[in-house]
Amino acid sequence: MIDSTGEAGSGPEGADGAGPRGATISQAELLDMVMTDAEQFAFETNRIAARRLATIGRAIRMARENPHIYVLPELMTRTEARDWAVRAAATELSMRLLIPTATVLNEATEAHTLAARLPKLWLEFLDGATSYQIVRAAVEAITGWDDDEAVARFDSELAGIAGRVTVASFRSRAKRLRDRLSAATMAERHRRALTERRVVFEDAPEGMMWLHALVPALDGVKIRTRLNATAKQASRVAGETRTRDQLRADQLSAWLTGAGTPTAVQTRVLVTVPLIAGLLEKPVRDARVASTSTSTSTDRPSASGLPAHPWLDVATIDGYGPISTETARHIFDTATAFRRLIVDPITAEPLYLDRTHYRPSQAQRDWLTLTYQRCSRPGCNSLAATSDIDHTHDWAHGGATDIDNLAPLCPPDHTLKHTTWLGPEQTPEPRPEQAPESKKSADVRAALQDLLTSSAPSTGPDSDRATRDWPDENLTLDPKPSRRRWTSPTGYISDTDPPPF
Repeated sequence: MIDSTGEAGSGPEGADGAGPRGATISQAELLDMVMTDAEQFAFETNRIAARRLATIGRAIRMARENPHIYVLPELMTRTEARDWAVRAAATELSMRLLIPTATVLNEATEAHTLAARLPKLWLEFLDGATSYQIVRAAVEAITGWDDDEAVARFDSELAGIAGRVTVASFRSRAKRLRDRLSAATMAERHRRALTERRVVFEDAPEGMMWLHALVPALDGVKIRTRLNATAKQASRVAGETRTRDQLRADQLSAWLTGAGTPTAVQTRVLVTVPLIAGLLEKPVRDARVASTSTSTSTDRPSASGLPAHPWLDVATIDGYGPISTETARHIFDTATAFRRLIVDPITAEPLYLDRTHYRPSQAQRDWLTLTYQRCSRPGCNSLAATSDIDHTHDWAHGGATDIDNLAPLCPPDHTLKHTTWLGPEQTPEPRPEQAPESKKSADVRAALQDLLTSSAPSTGPDSDRATRDWPDENLTLDPKPSRRRWTSPTGYISDTDPPPF
């Protein structure tokens, strides 16, 4: 193979190179050798991908055949024991490979399907002659297809073209071949495909998000037609400067969020809006910014009477991350109802219930949601807001309902903790001692409390409760969650995710 860092291109353009034993190699021949290397690397990449898929499938199969490795002895007689073992093995692989548990389970299913139903394509993949994208397309094509004889013919014909056509061309040919060999009607296949309908959310940079929806084609055409017609009509309004794409996106968001409808206020989204971003009037905000821009010390008070700390301007949406100050102000100014969760950015004073209550309070749940953002199991991306609240040291064994003994766990991981040997260690770190509050901290606390009280509406149950609850909810904006190290009966140990930047 040619070293990609070699001297092939160092001579004058068009010059020949000296090959082995003094033979002359033209630049065209040298280029061919480099491209041949690229082909060999592609073959090797395919072989590695096939071995990876095979080992994932083998690991899941071993867990299914030996559930006692993971499942607690007293639960081995339960009918769910094998399912728990499979889920535990997939969860451990998720932490080892840094991929979602669902991906592990999907790839294990693909490995089994390829070996059992598409053996010729599987051998092509193992030899490196075709790629993971190709065999995955084949697996998708036979999903729900129960005619083994037709699937065998499908496998034979596609194995002959795998590795010789692009992924797009392979998908198209596989679809036509499936239609020709399948005895099922289009209506039957559509009914099966209909069960896969779903909505997928994908985070995008700069405070944006992609929304994908797999819906019946007829519904999709109706949605597109209505959006296009609405955007076309809106674009004719005098003074409208938005593009058609922007108008369609804005209209879709308005329809789905229920803007201007009674249902718009029914959904609870946890948004952390700093007081500086939401409560101060614009002239005060501008004065503070001007004061901060000319100040060389973060300890110098700004025009608002509060120290100029960077954390005062950071707003976040739970499950997403930071958003712009302008978006935060809009949320604060347009909210019809909200619960004021006052956070103390100077001292950390989490709530402790000890053994007096089993169920965490709402304030504790909010604090844990803001702290973890996601499920506390390393590598899990489930939202903390929809997770269970777990006692790291079990309540039944003397664990307290304290912040440092609580953490969000998504329902599947919570189940694993109580049914298998895979789970977090039962020894949370000791509660940190709180440092005495400094005079500066007390001053800032007083200023924040005064700002809250003066800005609260005089009437309304939300506002009254917000003012009344303030002294009991001094939560930290920069919390330090207890260590959540997971251990496995295989000997694997996974620490918590590294802190965000």
